[in-house]
Parts: sequence; C-alpha cells; structure tokens
Amino acid sequence: MDNTQQQFFESSETFKDLFDNAHDLIHIVRLDGTLLYVNSAWLRLLEYSQEEVKGMSIYDFVDESDGSRFIKYRNDIIGGGSDLKELVVRFVTRSGEKVDLEGFVSVKLHENKPQYTRGIFRDITSKLKNEAQLIKINEELKEREANLQRLLHYAPDAVIVVNAESIITYWNPKAEEIFGWTDKEVLDKALTDIIIPYQYRKRHDEGMKRYLATGEARVLNRTIEITALRKGGEEFFISLTISTTHQKGEIAFIAFIRDIDEQKRNALELEEKKKELEISNRELEQFAHVASHDMKEPIRKISMFSERLKSDSSSTLSAKAENYLDKILNAALRLTKMVDGVLSYSTLKAEEFLVEEVDLNEIIKSVLDDLELIIEEKQASIKYAELPVLKGSDFLLYQLFYNLINNALKFSKAGIPPVITVTTNDLSEHDFETFSLDKASQYVEITVEDNGIGFGQENAEMIFKTFFRLHSKDKYEGTGLGLALCKHIVDKHQGFITAVGKEGAGARFTIILPAENQPFINGG
Repeated sequence: MDNTQQQFFESSETFKDLFDNAHDLIHIVRLDGTLLYVNSAWLRLLEYSQEEVKGMSIYDFVDESDGSRFIKYRNDIIGGGSDLKELVVRFVTRSGEKVDLEGFVSVKLHENKPQYTRGIFRDITSKLKNEAQLIKINEELKEREANLQRLLHYAPDAVIVVNAESIITYWNPKAEEIFGWTDKEVLDKALTDIIIPYQYRKRHDEGMKRYLATGEARVLNRTIEITALRKGGEEFFISLTISTTHQKGEIAFIAFIRDIDEQKRNALELEEKKKELEISNRELEQFAHVASHDMKEPIRKISMFSERLKSDSSSTLSAKAENYLDKILNAALRLTKMVDGVLSYSTLKAEEFLVEEVDLNEIIKSVLDDLELIIEEKQASIKYAELPVLKGSDFLLYQLFYNLINNALKFSKAGIPPVITVTTNDLSEHDFETFSLDKASQYVEITVEDNGIGFGQENAEMIFKTFFRLHSKDKYEGTGLGLALCKHIVDKHQGFITAVGKEGAGARFTIILPAENQPFINGG
C-alpha cells in the first residue's frame, strides 16, 4: 500500500460506513485517474463489484461523448484553475446503459500539493427524461394552443367566448364580419348588450343562472335557429351552437354562429310561394274541371250535327266531303277523350290514375290523325310497326308521343321532308345496369328518331327542364314545356327517358317503360 492509499484509509476509515450508506455516488481517485474507492451506491448504479473496479480508471466509465470534457474539468480542478462547480456527465453501466450524473469533483491537498480527487454525484437520468418529456408536452400544448387559435381565428363561423357572467372574452374576425363590431369594441362587455335582441335577454340571463346553479342545459350542444343584432340594430337570423369550455380554471361558454339570414328569408319566401302555388293549383284544377266540363257540350254538338249532316246529306256530299266529315267526327271523338283525360287529371291525384292496357300502335295512329295537317304541310314520313301493348295511362301516353312527334316535326330542317321513325328494341345488359333495373321484371324500349336540326349533346339533360328553350321563340313556336311534360309522364310510369343529339344531324329519344306497371301510376 503506497503513502497516498495509506493516507486515504487513515483519514476516511471513520466515514467509510457513512459513505457506503449514502444515496449519492462517491468516489476517490488518484491523480492519474485510477480508482481508490467507490461507495455502494456507485457500485449499484453502474452494476460493478468492488473487486471488479480495482485498478480501473474513472475515465473508463465516462461515455465517449463526455470524455474530453470530463478530463478537462478534472484537470482544471487538480491544477487549481477552477472553483468548485457542478457539472453533468454521462457514465456507462456495465450493461451498456447510459446514465446522467450531476455533481462535482474536489481535490485533496497536503502541504498545498494535490493528493487525490473526490467526487460526489447523484443520478439525474430520470429527472432529465422527465424534464425532456415535460418540455415536449409543453411544446405540444403550445402548438395545440397555437393551432386552436389559428382555427378559431380563421373559422368560417363566428366564434364568441363568454365567461360565467356573460362577459365577452373572445371575438374572432368572422364575428366582426357578421355583427359589425371589432373585438376592441366588444371585449369585456356583456353579450346581452351587444348581440342579443331585447326579447331574448331575460331568457338568456335566466338560462345562464339555471345552468350555473343546477347544471341543467336546455340549449347546450345542439344547434338552434334564432335572431341576433348587428351593430346598426338590424335583427337577422343566425344558426347557434353553444358548448362549455374553461378559461383560467373557470367555466366559460363558446358559441359558434353562422349567418343564415338570407337562406332563412329565402326559405320563408319559398314557403309563402309554395302556399300561393298550392292555392293557384287548386284554382287551376277547378278551372280545368269547369272548362273541361263546359267543353264537352260544344264537342257533343259538333259530333251530333256532323252525324246529322252525314245522314241527311249522304246522297249529295262528294266522296271528298264525306272523308272530311269522317275526319271531323274522329277528331271530335278524340277531343272528347282528351277532355275526359283533362277532367280526370284535374279531379284525381296523379297516383290515383288507374292503369289500363294501352296499345302504342293505336296511340301513334291517333297522334298522326291529329297532326295530319302539319304532316301534309311538311311532307313528313312517320314510320312505325309492331309497337308493344303495355299497362299505363292512355291519356298520358298519348300526350307523351304527341309531344315527341310534334317536337320532331317542329324542329325539322328547312326544305327537307322530316323522317320520323318509332321503333321498339330489346333492352341490353348495359340498359339494366345503367338504370338499375330489376332483371326479374319486363320492360319495353321505344325510340323516336328524326332527321331534324338536332341539338348539342351537352344539352341532352337540360332539354327536359321546364321552360328550357334551345332556340329563339321567334324562329320556333312553343312554350318550352313539351319535353318537360314528356319527362314528367315517363316518371309517372316509373320509366326513363334519354336523348342523344348532334347539331344538324337529328335527335333520338329513348323511352324505357315497365311492361306491367304498378296498380296505380306513381306520382312524379
């Protein structure tokens, strides 16, 4: 045992028991760095025994990232060039785990000469980890707070926060836009004095008091429609949702507000228009009923006197005149049926139309008879053959094909005789998929194709809209209702109608109808 070691044990034997029971890590080290003594806490933390550390250097336990720094620090202490000061240094355990130690090294002097160094350290690994975790949490909280502030600041709705006394503590830019007040004008003022209409103020105050006293919430966390005040005193409709939050540990209320004044007033106006339309529809139904009923008498007279004329003058009328008289009688008969249809349509709801078997061949014949003059005038050719019989409304299906054929005649090319072809086809697999049809049911497909002026395909859906016109009223007469009525009739028969066209190259309308309709035609 050398003199340094002897001096150490003679001076420290009394305190050895105290050192071994200390919680801090204590070591005694020769000037060259060789360990003279380490206490039990030091051995436990670094996972060594007293025998294993004999002859080892203190630098063997320092992590390489801190090696140079620790050597300089210790040399400064030994050389007297540094006052006692704490440092944090990373040691490595026997199993390779890195631990952070905080403490200091001091030097033992004898006759003003350094003999050895003493180190006292404590394990702060968990402390640093906790601090790092706390810093991370604080940063995340700051980020969330910043994100929340940005979210509220740029929210598409007005966001207002009030405390338990209903004093405004937050007012975002959208609130400024909606209500007209800046945040500087409203912060720290009572909400009731700013945006709540007079008639709601007492109810608001009572609701706040009730919630704070009992926790009973009648409007929290649900959206209500109510009125509020703008800066100028204008009362307008808003959509309001209120939730609870906390500010500085105290309860607060956050309101999300959307200006719905325009849509609310539009809805109210629409409701009024709807009521007016219902009244107008009832009046029109009454008028149609009365007019149809009154029309039957002159039609009856036309038929009756035409019959008499035919009977009384059969020997004197020419064959041509006889033919004209037959046309008058047939037209009167069809007109009677049409009047009956209008009368029925004005009396019954759409879904109350009883369906019947309808021969589309007979429908086309009636349409051609009624359009005889314009067909002759335009030298039109209408081709059809073997159209199906299906169940539906005779009156409405007549209107469907009358409008389609009349439309084709109207929009024919100047100087070119119209050619209109009505055909029936089998449905393809594509048809069943496109229209989501039930493969267990039967359908018929009818096409009406012409060689007229056509239309751009981009307007294929718009042409079925009410009052939509592709062409000037000055050039082509009409109301813009014909194709819209066709769509309406097909819908009532639970079918589909589509159009394909090309400007200058004609148009093709395809109708798909159930062969066996429902017991009643469904109103569209």
